[in-house]
Amino acid sequence: MVLKYILPVIFVFSLYIYGWFYWYLKFYRRKIYASNIFSFHKISKYPEFGGTTNLLFQFENYLKFLKENGFKTTTIDDFLESKDDRKILIFFDDAYENVYRYAFPIMKKYSFTGVLSPVAGYIGKRNVWDAKTGKFKHMDLGMLKEMGDYGFEIISHSFSHKDLRKLNNEKLDLEILVSKEILEKSLKRRIEYFLYPFGLTNEKVKRKVKEAGYKGAFTSYTDKEDFDIYEIPRNTLYIIDTNLTLKTLLFRKPLFLFGHFDMKGRVTNWFGRFSPIIKL
Repeated sequence: MVLKYILPVIFVFSLYIYGWFYWYLKFYRRKIYASNIFSFHKISKYPEFGGTTNLLFQFENYLKFLKENGFKTTTIDDFLESKDDRKILIFFDDAYENVYRYAFPIMKKYSFTGVLSPVAGYIGKRNVWDAKTGKFKHMDLGMLKEMGDYGFEIISHSFSHKDLRKLNNEKLDLEILVSKEILEKSLKRRIEYFLYPFGLTNEKVKRKVKEAGYKGAFTSYTDKEDFDIYEIPRNTLYIIDTNLTLKTLLFRKPLFLFGHFDMKGRVTNWFGRFSPIIKL
């Protein structure tokens, strides 16, 4: 009778250990993991069904930890050129209105800036692509301009947040080139980097991004050994994460925990790829 309950536990544990060693051989030994780049989606006082919201107290704990340990935010250009491991980038994917309402005041409190990635066709409108209940509003132009004037960098996150791999050349131009032109005209500032919707890309999409005049582009996780300026990986922090997650990803130790959190991020991100397909 006891064996009935022990065998599933042994199976799950064995599967986890296998997964960890797979991660170690495929990613860690080849140094395939994101540097000090962290992305968030929504910041709120209350949780929401879906997991891409970080609670306000949770987010402030991250910033407090970063400040106390000497980390500082910077621009994308400076980050890519610098060898200072205390420089970080903080992304706010989709530029939700609650980031302006809740995260912005806290960022100012700790003297941090970040990177906003608005979806050009949804500025001031509500999200329609996530497989979650509820549709969340994006920042309007006034909010984007205010945060940009404070020091936040703004990049393009496409025109309508589609899986770019499935689009023809005409639609790709709308998502990549036209989104850049709209943001530059509306915000009166240069848009120099791109963020792939859902972190999904391929060689054709990357070529289009380069042809549109972007200096580089960001994804989520990658399995490429060589650095690619048009496929820069990032870490994502979810509602289930804590300061231990952040600390481990920053210092990449202890190794077992680093493997656990990086592997967890990759698996969570993989499931997120179904958002364009499954909508509630």
